[in-house]
Amino acid sequence: MSPGKTQPEPGKTGRPSIVQTLRGIPGPIWLVLVGMLVNRLGNFLQIYLVLYLTAKGFSATEAGLALGAYGVGSVVGVLVGGTASDRIGYAWTIVGSMALAGLGTLSLPHLNSLPLIIAVASVIGLLAQMYRPASSALLVERTPEDHHVMVFAVYRMAFNLGTTVGPLLGALLISHSYNLIFYLEATAQLVFAAFALILARSGGAARPAGHDADGPTRSYAAVLRDTRYVVFLLALFLNAVVYIQHTSALPLQIKADGHGVTFYSSLLSLNAVMVISLELLFTKYVQHLPGKVAVALGVGLVGVGMNLYVAGPSMAMYVVATVVWTSGEMIGTPTASAWPGKVAPEHLRGRYIAAAAFPMQIGYAIGPVLGVAAWQASSASVWWLSGLLTVGAVAAVLFGMSERSADADPGATAPADEPAGRTGPVAADTP
Repeated sequence: MSPGKTQPEPGKTGRPSIVQTLRGIPGPIWLVLVGMLVNRLGNFLQIYLVLYLTAKGFSATEAGLALGAYGVGSVVGVLVGGTASDRIGYAWTIVGSMALAGLGTLSLPHLNSLPLIIAVASVIGLLAQMYRPASSALLVERTPEDHHVMVFAVYRMAFNLGTTVGPLLGALLISHSYNLIFYLEATAQLVFAAFALILARSGGAARPAGHDADGPTRSYAAVLRDTRYVVFLLALFLNAVVYIQHTSALPLQIKADGHGVTFYSSLLSLNAVMVISLELLFTKYVQHLPGKVAVALGVGLVGVGMNLYVAGPSMAMYVVATVVWTSGEMIGTPTASAWPGKVAPEHLRGRYIAAAAFPMQIGYAIGPVLGVAAWQASSASVWWLSGLLTVGAVAAVLFGMSERSADADPGATAPADEPAGRTGPVAADTP
C-alpha cells in the first residue's frame, strides 16, 4: 500500500452516497478541491489575453501568437506535470508550478516586448497546467477506492463552477482595469500553492514508489506499452473530437437554421447548469455500473446527442439534443476521469494521468477543424461523421477498459468489469 493511501472501511463495500462522499473526503483533499476552485475562479489569462493585448496596441495577429504560445505551453505542461508528479511528489509539483505561475502572471502586465510576452505566456501556460496530473493523483492517493468516481464528480463540479463563474468575475474586473485580472489570477495561483504547501508539509507529498530510477519502465514509453490503455486513450481522442463540435459545427448549424447567438448561448448555459447541478446525482447511480459500461454509455450518448442536431431546425429538438449529450457527459466523464487511477502502476501514476489528458487536448484542437470542414462540405455530414467516430470510441472503450492481463500490461491488474466506483488493489493515476 502506498503512503497515505486511504482504504475502504472494513465491512463497507457499497458505493457511497453524495453526503457520505462529502463527509468522507479527507481534509487534505478538501485543500486540493478548494485550492483548485479558487484557481479556476481566477483563470482569466487564456480568456482575456487577446483582448488585453489588442487594447494595449498589439495587432490581432500578434495577440493570437501570444495566445497560441500559451496554448502550446498548456499541452506540454500536462506532460511535464505528469513526470514531475512521479519524480518529486504530487503536492510539491502543485506548490512549485502554481507559485512560479503566479510570479509569471504578475510580471505579464509589465511587459511591452512582443517576443518576451510570447515567451512568458508559453511558460505560464506550461506552469499553469502542471498541477492537473498531480491534483488528480492526490485524489486517487488519499481517498478510498470505492469513493473515486464520486470524488471525481465533486472535483469536476468545483472545476466547472470555477470555470463558469470566473469569466463573469473577469469581465467585472476588466471594467475597472485589465491589470486586475492578472493580479487576481496570480493571487489565486499563489493561494493554491499555499494550500498545497500545507498538504506537502503534512506528509501528503510522499514520492511514488520507484521514483529514484527513470528508465524504460518509468517513462511515457512504459505507458505506451500498455496496449489496452493506449486503446482507451484513442477512445478519449475520438470522443473529444465529437464533443468539441458543440463549439464549432453547432453554432454554424444554428445560424443556418435561422436561430441567433442568444439561442446558442442558452444551449451552452443549459449544458453548464445541468453539469454543475446534476452530475453528482447522476454519479450516485452511475458508480454502481461496471466502469466500461458507464464510459461506453456516456460516450454513446454524446454521439447520439450530436446526431440529433441533424433531425430538424426546431428549437425543441436542439434542446433535446443538448440534454442528451450533456447527460452522456455526466454519465461517462467521472468514471473515465477515475479510470487511469485504477490501472496505472503507482510509480507511473502522474504519467498515466497526463497521458490521458494529452489525446483529449489534441482532439479539442483537431475537432473544430474537421467539424467546420465537414460542415462546409455538407451540413449533415459533420453529424454523421460524429456518429461514426462515436461508434469507434465506444468500441475502443469496451476493449481498452476490459479485463487486462498482468503479463500483457505494464501496470496493475484491475478488472474493468468491477463497478465504476471500485476496483482491485492497484495503484494508479487519473486524467
